[in-house]
Amino acid sequence: MQTMWPKKLAQKLRVEPEKDFQLPHETSAAVLVLFLPSTDNGLGHLLLTKRTSKVESHKGQMSFPGGFREKTDAGWLETALREAQEEVGISRDQVHVLGCLNPVLTKGAITIVPYVGILNSPYQFQVNPDEVEKIVLLPIETLLQQGLKPVEAREEHYTIQSIGISWEGELIWGATAKMLEQIHEILGQIIKETS
Repeated sequence: MQTMWPKKLAQKLRVEPEKDFQLPHETSAAVLVLFLPSTDNGLGHLLLTKRTSKVESHKGQMSFPGGFREKTDAGWLETALREAQEEVGISRDQVHVLGCLNPVLTKGAITIVPYVGILNSPYQFQVNPDEVEKIVLLPIETLLQQGLKPVEAREEHYTIQSIGISWEGELIWGATAKMLEQIHEILGQIIKETS
């Protein structure tokens, strides 16, 4: 499983040209769902960030690196890679892109295009303190074992019903949890097929 799952994951992801994502720039964004290879016998980790209180939206929430498309971006993949470099210092040439998850709609009616990639080697992250409070590495085994469960999340004066998972004292919910749910389902299928 450990050596073959990236290839099998790529086979189950959407691999389609940018023209299939004709989305309005004002209400769309792209993120990078980044797998970090295991340094032991595990399946590795997923890289998540906790947003600072300085960002415009989703303050203090857990997310994947990403953001809105800029005019200079060649496409949505370019947006995801640029944002990952800006937020956590990941060099684009260190990311092997596998494909896409299904786009996710946030409660604020923003469509997010999630690109999935693997970091090619051990990496020294450079956190942008204006955007990222901290990096959280979610073990893939934990995601597979716990899955996503119904949770209540607090945002300002509201309580929001969502799915989520907790790790290192942080609740991962909302659109990010919807992306994790897709990863959980795909990896679950791969495990069944290879066992």
